[in-house]
Amino acid sequence: IRRKMVVMIERIIQLITFKEVIGSLMIFIAVLIVASIIWGNRTFSVKTLNQMIFHLKVPMDGTDDGIYTDWFLHTVPQSFVIVAFTEIIVFNLPLPAFHIYLIAHIFAIGCFAIIGSLLFALYNYQIFGYVFDMLRKTQLYEEHYVDPKGVTLTFPSCKRNIIHIYLESIENAYLTKTSGGGQDVSYMPELDALANQNINFSHHNQIGGSLTLEGTQWTIASMVGQEAGIPLLVPFNSKSYNDKSNFFSGVYTLGEILEQHGYINEIMMGSDSNFGCTSNFYKQHGNYYISDYNTAVEEGRIAKDYFVFWGYEDKKLFEFAKADITKLAKSGKPFNMELVTIDTHTPDGYVCEDCQHKYKSQYANVIACQSKQVNNFINWCKSQPWYENTTIVITGDHNSMSEKFFTNLDHDYVRTPYNCFINSAVTTKFNKNRKFSIIDMYPTILAAMGVKIDGNKLGLGVNLFSGEKTLIEQYGYRKINQEVKKKSRYYRHKLIGDDIKECEQKELSKRSD
Repeated sequence: IRRKMVVMIERIIQLITFKEVIGSLMIFIAVLIVASIIWGNRTFSVKTLNQMIFHLKVPMDGTDDGIYTDWFLHTVPQSFVIVAFTEIIVFNLPLPAFHIYLIAHIFAIGCFAIIGSLLFALYNYQIFGYVFDMLRKTQLYEEHYVDPKGVTLTFPSCKRNIIHIYLESIENAYLTKTSGGGQDVSYMPELDALANQNINFSHHNQIGGSLTLEGTQWTIASMVGQEAGIPLLVPFNSKSYNDKSNFFSGVYTLGEILEQHGYINEIMMGSDSNFGCTSNFYKQHGNYYISDYNTAVEEGRIAKDYFVFWGYEDKKLFEFAKADITKLAKSGKPFNMELVTIDTHTPDGYVCEDCQHKYKSQYANVIACQSKQVNNFINWCKSQPWYENTTIVITGDHNSMSEKFFTNLDHDYVRTPYNCFINSAVTTKFNKNRKFSIIDMYPTILAAMGVKIDGNKLGLGVNLFSGEKTLIEQYGYRKINQEVKKKSRYYRHKLIGDDIKECEQKELSKRSD
């Protein structure tokens, strides 16, 4: 038996060639691709090509290094172990002829493995659906887009300040089932109380929120949706962006409206504002003062070598915001302050020194900490002399991407981002049992400030305070979600700002060549 084993090993060694090594490597790569896709689904819930295309075309400055570490730890070792154990098991079977056959054809097996993994990627990211959508055209924007530049807006004689807090990945699923969430215990009781005590727009009778359209599932896409009234969808063949590129030059945003009416605009975040072209959007649309991680270092608010998670934590964000808002309030001009939290970012959030370890899940503890921090900040605002003339809007930027946290939700539960309007200038009876998306927040935020909007529409959004039907209420969620994914000449050339003549000239030159 020993002699046979030695002979078999010698034959295997003799058959090992460069081609076989490449074949084994291809099998490992195929397994790694599948493992990476599964990891991505659990960590980012990125299942559409549109989101991937956008992030491939924009700067990724300031990305949390922990995400790369998390990917490596959850994909590379497992892929190596799977391939190694499979080979150990197969080559320990008492089938020498089969072993020789496998080694002789391992390059072909590797090719089939790569093809299989790519087919899995095509299916997972709905690439065939994307191609099909790009072959179809929509008239959604020609028929329903309302250019804000042409809308009559009437501000109150005493203009109200606005504080808009974007809460990273905060959704209603963290609430108890009795409140409209999906948990037995609420991870954010303070935000629950705020929604009940103030105005919450909901898709049912309890605390709820907006339905998620394609092109609104990540932070900058949510910002564009809430402040420009359109989804964020960058075509595959469009230009790549840097921190100086024009960004959606055809839209007219909330920030631009407020700037025109004498407001001071500021946005504050603890991460790098260049990530995902966020700085482009706010510099070019409203002339915002951008206070991010980099400016905090430059201004001496944090040490040069201080860096946690994505930059600095939300505890510092709220403290810095208090100082800046106090300064803005003394300027004598109405102000628009936007805050962007980060601690609750996927995969597990950031545990700051104020976080309590009440739950087994780190993510749950971070969510609970965020809820307390926001509530404390709101209480501080209420104690300030400018509060009575200030509207506060709290919105979750999108549903959490940490899919592993939601495995226990009921199958038919609809996940929606959180929203709450505090100290609104107007009231409404149309805030429950609505079907809407975050693009409806654009006119709704202005209405909460006491601004009268002729026609109650801006962009594709509808003022929810008015009770007028949204696009989703008129045509259904599935129909509108399908339409925004289709090819639109109006969207690309009028809103993104691609030059029609330039594109046509390029097309003509290609044909002539």
